[in-house]
Amino acid sequence: MSYPLNKERFDISLRFWLERFFYSKLMGLTAHRIKNKEEFAQIIQDIQSGGRNSIEDIKSICKRARKIGLLGINTYANPLFIFYEYCIKLGFEDMREINTDNVQEFLSIYTSNLSLATIRNYQFALTNFFDFIQKHNILESGASYTYTMNITFSSKSSQQELPDFLTEEELNIFLNALKTYDLNQKHINASVRLRNQLIILMIIYSGARVSEILEIGYKDISLEDNYYVLRLRGKGNKMRVVFILKQLIEYYYNEWKIIRNNIPNATDDMPFFINKKFRIPAQSYIYVVIESLLSSVGIRKAKNGAHLLRHSFATMLYSKSNDLILVQESLGHSSVETSRIYTHFDNKRLKHAANVISNIDNKLEK
Repeated sequence: MSYPLNKERFDISLRFWLERFFYSKLMGLTAHRIKNKEEFAQIIQDIQSGGRNSIEDIKSICKRARKIGLLGINTYANPLFIFYEYCIKLGFEDMREINTDNVQEFLSIYTSNLSLATIRNYQFALTNFFDFIQKHNILESGASYTYTMNITFSSKSSQQELPDFLTEEELNIFLNALKTYDLNQKHINASVRLRNQLIILMIIYSGARVSEILEIGYKDISLEDNYYVLRLRGKGNKMRVVFILKQLIEYYYNEWKIIRNNIPNATDDMPFFINKKFRIPAQSYIYVVIESLLSSVGIRKAKNGAHLLRHSFATMLYSKSNDLILVQESLGHSSVETSRIYTHFDNKRLKHAANVISNIDNKLEK
């Protein structure tokens, strides 16, 4: 369906396109785990104001969407809200005034101190946004306005950053800290403590994203011989299967399953890690728990979050198997090139390179 590119004012026009874009994303995101269908229907209704919602109203709608399980909206929300404020400051009067130079300037200003992954997320969100407008706008002449957004990577974004990871020794220290879980945190009882331990152990031993573990369904975990089989739903709603050796999580799994089965009115169609209100823990909460555990044993990395455990899994998997395809399949990467970064941590190969090049000096002496 096509819509006029411009409304009576630029700010209304831009908010209108933000609303249409977020509407399309909300409708496209996987909603199979959403139990509050009434709230979801209300969110869909509220996001269609024709640009009359304030930017704060649209932010609030996106937050409501996240709370009911539509976490994918995070990919687009923050970059586009900041870009909206940037455009308003520039004083545009027509949607056609926004061009590649404006977007490139925005990225240079607002992403200079961000990580490579975040920069790419900004670029992805903006590219998708203008592609959407291009496909759905119509001018008075009946033609569509074409945005030629050739967004290029900055010098920083063209370089691939090496992720932090835990060494095998550090990982053993962390696992010991996780088992004792000696943290003075509010609202922590025995069941919450056990649940957190199981979530983190699953991340460590599967290399899964924290969102994949938090959203895993009760029916998505089964036992096959001496392995727990986890059916994960990753980015782009792609399904994959990972295995965890039974003995590594059996105690925690069985104990949590007993607690989970005693939650009144809980069903097998709900996520595995729910509380009495049928809600799953927030990703940010699990990040805080992991950071606290790392700090408690004196381990400090640039980023002490759940993704550090995923990087540690991948690094150790490659160093012990030298199988890049195995890393790709285990992490759920769409391309083996994404997994190739973990080859940088293969110290055996790097030491071999040092030994090979040392022969040059030996030959020169002769």
